[in-house]
Amino acid sequence: MDEDKIMQELNQKVYEEAGIHNEEVRDSMLVATTYLAVGSRILRTLLDEQNYKMFMDHIGDETVEPIKKPLLH
Repeated sequence: MDEDKIMQELNQKVYEEAGIHNEEVRDSMLVATTYLAVGSRILRTLLDEQNYKMFMDHIGDETVEPIKKPLLH
């Protein structure tokens, strides 16, 4: 199986799991920030200081349109 297919399947599974967590706690912000924190911690163990900083800077600099209302999945 190629990496793109694996990533798509993993992304779908994690998204579904996040939806379950969101139903449990009823707080989309809490779920989203928790998943972001876990992902950041994993990347921190894999990347050197310079690449981790570049990655985090890229996220911070990215322009994202705000959603009008948080969605419950």
